[in-house]
Amino acid sequence: MLLKEYTFETSLPECNTFAETINAVATLSDDVSQVFPYLASVIKQCSYDDNSKILTFKLEGKGIAMYPLKITATKLRDREEAAQILDKLKDFINRTHENRQNIEPCYKKGVEIKYLDVFKLLPGTNCKECGQPTCLAFAARLVQQEATIDQCSPLFNERYEEKRKKLFDMLQAAGYEIND
Repeated sequence: MLLKEYTFETSLPECNTFAETINAVATLSDDVSQVFPYLASVIKQCSYDDNSKILTFKLEGKGIAMYPLKITATKLRDREEAAQILDKLKDFINRTHENRQNIEPCYKKGVEIKYLDVFKLLPGTNCKECGQPTCLAFAARLVQQEATIDQCSPLFNERYEEKRKKLFDMLQAAGYEIND
């Protein structure tokens, strides 16, 4: 077992004291950075660079950042949900560590994309077919992994083929899964 235990505290997001969600910061009993390359290989959409020793991804819509001796989680309903998510992460870390001999490690994965870069490659029609009021809003949700590219129907028009290809390449380079 790599990670034996953790303690955690919760707080309101710093930027919004009226938030409906909380954040959690877990202090780990053990340095878990040795499992990061294996986790990066297993997690489909994540960002990891072995030099920084920071692994970021989404789990059940929660933002997760793992550091050698700390885990942060955002967008949690309450302390109980924080404990559930952190328990899942502890189990995931330990299972991955135990199975690491069967996993090809990945030392660099994903690149950070910015919503304005995504926005520039969208059709710009503000048609609302994706459920968002504007293409800019859709781009932000896409980057936050709260929307999928297939929700943008106009993008699949022959007229936007070049933009679509560039956007798909950008998203795939960042570790997003694209269904053809």
